[in-house]
Amino acid sequence: MQIIKKIIAAILLFAAGFTETTAQTTQTYNVDSLINILSGKLNDTSRIWALNNLGRNIQNSDTTLVLAEQAIKLSRKISFKKGEAEAYNNVGYWFNQRGNYPKALESYLHAIQLAESFQYDAGLMRSYNSIATVYLYLKNYNTAVEYSRKARQLSMKYKDLNLQTLSASWLSKAFLELNRTDSALKYAQESYEIARTLNEPLPLYFATARLGEIHASEGNYPLALEYLRLSLRNGKRDGRYFRIAAAHQQLAEVFKKMGELDSCLSHAQKTFDISQRANLSATLFNSSLLLSELFEGKQDKESLRYHKLALAAQDSLFSQEKNQQIQALSFGEALRQQEIESLKMIEKTERRNNIQYGAIALSLVLFLIVFLLLSHSIFASPQLIRFLGVLALLILFEFINLLLGPFISGITDNVPFLMLIIMVCIAGLLIPIHSRLENIITGRLVEKNKRLRLAAAKKMMESVGVDQQENPKIAKP
Repeated sequence: MQIIKKIIAAILLFAAGFTETTAQTTQTYNVDSLINILSGKLNDTSRIWALNNLGRNIQNSDTTLVLAEQAIKLSRKISFKKGEAEAYNNVGYWFNQRGNYPKALESYLHAIQLAESFQYDAGLMRSYNSIATVYLYLKNYNTAVEYSRKARQLSMKYKDLNLQTLSASWLSKAFLELNRTDSALKYAQESYEIARTLNEPLPLYFATARLGEIHASEGNYPLALEYLRLSLRNGKRDGRYFRIAAAHQQLAEVFKKMGELDSCLSHAQKTFDISQRANLSATLFNSSLLLSELFEGKQDKESLRYHKLALAAQDSLFSQEKNQQIQALSFGEALRQQEIESLKMIEKTERRNNIQYGAIALSLVLFLIVFLLLSHSIFASPQLIRFLGVLALLILFEFINLLLGPFISGITDNVPFLMLIIMVCIAGLLIPIHSRLENIITGRLVEKNKRLRLAAAKKMMESVGVDQQENPKIAKP
């Protein structure tokens, strides 16, 4: 049994070290095995991956924040930006579920900046997806759509079905709040179809929640309840308190619309109890407000108590100071993104101009070679052709580098060693082709020079012959 545990631990360590998880709980590891891994001897990089994966998968615990701080400290020590970006994602995740949106936003934005600094798309996917949820909670739905789209595009590019399910779910939620029901239903169905194929608790939790909300908005309450009950069931399978509380709250809202106040009260009370126990400000605010409304006119004392709790939770979530922090962070990020877009446009323009210059230079050299090869009056030495051939080869190599640079960067994830190998392979293909063409062109050039010399000699002989006929005296000694 001990041997089996060690083998499992080794496999988990390998996964932790060499896979780049992209969603909050996309890749689930056995928590006990990760703890065992961390208790053993690990190199710094593997320890950082293990810390991040444990922090991502441990349930309902402040340990997530402690592990993230350890991962950040160790990542900075060895300059491992991937590990630091993932750790900041975990910090944002911890603050987000507790309703501290300024801190969550700050952490996610820092993770995005780190990932963008070396084009770490796996980290960007996760950050974009997570930050979309913050803007949804803040009711900034257009920004939520923007980040959800970015996450979805990257997830489709890298075929990450888990993240595509989540990002499509957030797109659906944002469009529903914007009263664009058709778009909301489109992305909810996309999320649900993928979630069914994955058959994992987290994707199913989100996908069924979105379909339940959409059907509830259309007044189809029986079908909405079916989906929301499925969402609650998968939330319990997932085991995170803030998701279970949110599922109960959604059911309470639908029962309220149906006029079934007893069921509404039951689910609202469950949301409140979980939220208070786990210190979840967002669901505590919603459930307290709903309970206050339910008790109003019946048990005014209870109604007032819940109303006060709702006001306290609201202040915790949306105080003036926090709103100012959020506005400052969002404004700063908007400016940063504008600067990035400006730099991208400048780089794109420079790259396009360099490609054009390269094409013009290559065309001129090739034209000169062809002209010298086909000219019937100009002698060209083989050495000149070899020089022009080498020049053309260098320009062609640089032209290919400019043309394929972004594609090579994408498939190698900007790993210098892999990029160097690809460029060496391209050079390895060009050199023998150049050598063969050079031999062919040089051979034809030598033949052409011979023909020109023979023609010149013949012309000279003919000229001498004519002169002798016209002046016979010239031929006499």
